[in-house]
Amino acid sequence: MKTCPACRIGRLRERLMTYLEWHGSSLLVASRMPALVCDVCGEQVYDDHAMDNLQQLLWSEPLRGTSSVSNSNGR
Repeated sequence: MKTCPACRIGRLRERLMTYLEWHGSSLLVASRMPALVCDVCGEQVYDDHAMDNLQQLLWSEPLRGTSSVSNSNGR
């Protein structure tokens, strides 16, 4: 197990976490993202491969015949 880079005391353990990030004016929520989480301070380090896949999805061209999803209050 790796030592936490933030507190340097705790151990990083594999968990599936919810990833939240503002993407422009929209809040991106990705559930079940693999991460290493410190058992002492709670620091979260997300899996590089999973983050690369998420970035590819965010910056790729939408498929033809699909529409974007808007939020429920019409903004």
